[in-house]
Amino acid sequence: MPVAPVIHIGGWPGAGKQTIGHVVADRFGGRLIHNHLMLDAARAIYARDTPESVAMREEVRGVIFGHALALPRDVPIILTDALADEPAAVPLFQPTLDLARDRGAVLRVFVLTLSVAENQRRLTDPARRGGAKLTDGQVLQSLRDRQALFVPDGAVVLDVTEMTANKAGDAICQWLEHWDA
Repeated sequence: MPVAPVIHIGGWPGAGKQTIGHVVADRFGGRLIHNHLMLDAARAIYARDTPESVAMREEVRGVIFGHALALPRDVPIILTDALADEPAAVPLFQPTLDLARDRGAVLRVFVLTLSVAENQRRLTDPARRGGAKLTDGQVLQSLRDRQALFVPDGAVVLDVTEMTANKAGDAICQWLEHWDA
């Protein structure tokens, strides 16, 4: 039985990573492990970016990834994250690399980009309310002004400015099918 890929979808807050991840998971019968599973759990207990919050996020990720390793080998695993292109991104991305390695799976990485205007518009989506999702346009603008997105080697950069979540999910699925052909 072939091992299904581990699929990583990165991008700015509000780019649609989780929604697009659901499209891909539904299409391929995969499991979506979005970054807010870890962030929201830690944020319920600790202020964001405190040492305790960081430690809890890592612990929760370890538990989730440990269970993901036990999934049947033909079940794709879809992960999401928003990482800046800075030295701290490498150790934050390492658990993704480790999960793919430990499953014996190929890692397929997609990075979503979009215009600032569209990114700002998507932050206002009512579905983003609750939890730890960014909804403040000024914070997003500051992030985009100061940072670039982390784009791992071999990543497909996909501009989703003009795409619905379904169209972006379709594009990712086409890439995946192309690689596996």
